[in-house]
Amino acid sequence: MTGGLTIGAGMARSLVQGLGDDCGAGAALAARLETGMVTIAPGIGIGGFGPASIGRAASDFTARHWLVQDEMGWRRTPEALPAGLAAFLAGAEAMRAYNSSRIDKIASAVVTLPDEPSTIARALRAHGPIHASLGRTEEVLGGIARAAITSFTVMSPFVNYEGARFAMQLFEQCNAPRRTLITRRAGPTKATVDMLMPTLDAMGVRVLNYILPAGDGYETFHAKVAIADADHAYVGSANMTKYARHSMELGVFLTGRQARAVASIVRAIEDISPAIGVR
Repeated sequence: MTGGLTIGAGMARSLVQGLGDDCGAGAALAARLETGMVTIAPGIGIGGFGPASIGRAASDFTARHWLVQDEMGWRRTPEALPAGLAAFLAGAEAMRAYNSSRIDKIASAVVTLPDEPSTIARALRAHGPIHASLGRTEEVLGGIARAAITSFTVMSPFVNYEGARFAMQLFEQCNAPRRTLITRRAGPTKATVDMLMPTLDAMGVRVLNYILPAGDGYETFHAKVAIADADHAYVGSANMTKYARHSMELGVFLTGRQARAVASIVRAIEDISPAIGVR
């Protein structure tokens, strides 16, 4: 009971949207149906896909009247399957996997874990090996600094002495001619920046103050960013601060179009923020 329909654009879109991450399970199920299988018992796996995935795919096929469900599971109906259904869904699964790998290349998680003994680090290990693929904040920031060709900018609303020393290490690793620190010259950050301005100025680092009068208050920022040119960016929670307390920080590393979007924001901030001079 195959070959009665063709997979046009509308059905193709409906299948991919309906099955989503279960396109591979749908391909495995369709392949079995195409070879003559007429019943699917609940709770079985097919082609390496588990019962839950196969059950979701079978439910999608039921909504399309290719299967009917009863207390024994699913049964084939007289409705013909589209020609090449299994091959189409296998291709859709391959395309989804390809797109997912591309997304991984332009966005990845970055974390700072507290020094050992760390409660959160122990909890992460219990959730499987994925934690091992998380980028480490200091390593990612160093990589961004070294990747810069024309410009490297760090945005941190809060800066203390230890954090500023780390920021200067990043600037020292960077060969880009234009290096910029954007902060807000207020509170304890003001004292830190004023004390280190001669050193930053001697290094050729431009320091900008994004805290502007706005009505009865002020306009400022809370974002934490490091960006090389418009190609590599970190966006997250990590300020240029280091304390005795053990703090977990989380962010993302971006490349490509996403990094260019961040770059446009950073460049606009650079345009409106006055420079802090040596005092």
